Amino acid sequence: MFRSRPLLPLLLLSLASLPALAADDAHDHHGNHPAHVHGVGKLDLALEGNTLTLHLDTPLINVVGFEHAANSARDKDTVRAAAKTLRDVGRLFVTDAAAQCKPAEIQLESAVLPPALLGEKTPASAPTAPADGHADLDADFTLVCATPGALTTVDASGLFAAFPGFQRIDVQLATPKKQGAAQLVPGAALIPLN
Repeated sequence: MFRSRPLLPLLLLSLASLPALAADDAHDHHGNHPAHVHGVGKLDLALEGNTLTLHLDTPLINVVGFEHAANSARDKDTVRAAAKTLRDVGRLFVTDAAAQCKPAEIQLESAVLPPALLGEKTPASAPTAPADGHADLDADFTLVCATPGALTTVDASGLFAAFPGFQRIDVQLATPKKQGAAQLVPGAALIPLN
């Protein structure tokens, strides 16, 4: 389970006033949970003080090519490789060099994958597959920036390059200078923060 961060409730509260980004073919499986659409990810980005926080919520298929428990050796290798790539946050989300942002914490979680397979050290109960067969991956990235005032953009091109299963990423962001929403696609993945 992810630790509660003081910024997350504020981010969610401020973003609740934004118009919802709807996908044409979205379908809601669990009432209040976000729609699960293959090819589409959701990214929440917040800058508070010198801390840049990114939360990625995506169908598991976008990053590993399947949504079931990793039972075979091949599936386990695929998950380990994806987790290793996700942990290379500086490659996936490029920040302005002048901001000097460094990774501080990365957490990965999926209901159908054991934490150890994702490189997590915290023990958890055995994963249980969702009843509808659609599994997600949640990834939390925390970066600390030495000069947060120099942070003007985050480039997510590396995420599209590393995981071609993404066709679109819906972004919601909150910074001291801006609150808003954006849609990223391959070839247009720059998030302006000002």
